[in-house]
Amino acid sequence: MRMLAYRGAALLVALLALVSSAPADTLTKLNVSFSMTSDFLPALVAKDAGIFEKHGLDVTLSSLATTALGPPALQSGSLQIASSSPALLLLANDAGLDLVAVSNVGFLDKRDPHSSLVSRPGITIATAQDLIGKKIGRPGINSAIDLLLRKWLLDRNIAPSQVTLIETPFSQMGDLLRAGQVDAVVVLEPILSRMTSTGAGVKSIDFISEVNPRIVAAIYASTRDWARANLPTIRAFRAALAEAMTFMEEHKAETDAIQQKRLGFVSTPADLSLELTQADFDFWIGVCKELQLLHQPVDSASLILN
Repeated sequence: MRMLAYRGAALLVALLALVSSAPADTLTKLNVSFSMTSDFLPALVAKDAGIFEKHGLDVTLSSLATTALGPPALQSGSLQIASSSPALLLLANDAGLDLVAVSNVGFLDKRDPHSSLVSRPGITIATAQDLIGKKIGRPGINSAIDLLLRKWLLDRNIAPSQVTLIETPFSQMGDLLRAGQVDAVVVLEPILSRMTSTGAGVKSIDFISEVNPRIVAAIYASTRDWARANLPTIRAFRAALAEAMTFMEEHKAETDAIQQKRLGFVSTPADLSLELTQADFDFWIGVCKELQLLHQPVDSASLILN
């Protein structure tokens, strides 16, 4: 596994050696969601390797069918930290919520692409113009992938209305391609490799890298009120993730076993990092404004809990 990026991780890991496991009755209970991708593997490792407990946390992990379920779960208190995306956080806040990012999860990087447009056999898609009149499957209306696809089309003078965009889960994309119900789908690893290796689809364009070669696509979010009132818990959560990332480098077999048990597959994560900057949100603010999805002014600096 290639080196997982995290500035300051070495210092954190050194501090972790000073932390002893806390008695069970003193652990802070925390409900956290994750999405079924390898990007959230550090949280799964932290849970199954006992790292959360080492940092005084009793974490209950739950998977979300879609990250769109995260904001209402945070608002209701059934989750304290939710898997999300910068775009989802922006749109939730624009609708009246007050969420903040408590940590990055990782980057989509052109140097190691984990996503692509995949067309069904017999259809060639080499340019944006080739999508005109086609049916394209993508997960979630206003998901990060959906917004990036529409941004990519606009950048190439193609109105999104010239393409039929269909909402479909990743798990159904291969069957839809085989049945000819869609002409192409936007898919992530490891489903991408499975789909192309079985002949269900043909990899075509890494349009996400063409929009931006390095994008924060997944984050952890919380309500601002809860985050401000629980800063020590958030710091412990981040420290546990940092230690889990080091564990992943040093214990590949154990990490693969956890990933297989939790996700049902073994795949190399994207460029994992806990670092999140104002510039990362500025990009997404620009995308949402171009697509006319934001109706309120946004201060990107206020979206990140430091």
